[in-house]
Amino acid sequence: MKRLTVLALLALCPLAASAAPLDLGPYGTFQVTPPAGWTLSSQKVADSGYTVTLSPPGDANAKCIINVTFVPDPQPVAKEKIQEEVLDVAEQFVEQSVEKKKVVRELSVPGGAYGCYCVFTDASMVGKPSKHDEFKVIGVGIVQYDDKVMAAFSVAADDEKGSDFTSMLAAVSGSALRPRK
Repeated sequence: MKRLTVLALLALCPLAASAAPLDLGPYGTFQVTPPAGWTLSSQKVADSGYTVTLSPPGDANAKCIINVTFVPDPQPVAKEKIQEEVLDVAEQFVEQSVEKKKVVRELSVPGGAYGCYCVFTDASMVGKPSKHDEFKVIGVGIVQYDDKVMAAFSVAADDEKGSDFTSMLAAVSGSALRPRK
């Protein structure tokens, strides 16, 4: 599943930033707390949003990328539509996965937001030693914070039950959009 490596590498060029709230202008502020010891970086993507990357310390093989996007035509979106979008994104991982199917899992996100994701294990990596930036497991999903701001995210590591993967999911689950005061 070389796509896991490619997906992670596509967004690995953000600028360093602190874990302070990310100012989204008229959309409010975006807050995500990296796992202990991890670093957070962000990069503005034209006028459409930001890419936020959470990176582990040392040589841990994990990465979390959150693409915060401003919705061009804001309107309420049903959770079933968000699930359909996640299933569409997840399709690319099914054939090369151990699971061979897409299963939507819901996130508990604060502030009335809704999020869900799918997880896949790379069948070609099972039983092999870990290689830096080649991930055995990937989770892909979407969080709809409000009608104007959403985020597509990926979490990648070597073990779905390991602390890196679960810590990244906890960071995404704890992310929030705060309205401008």
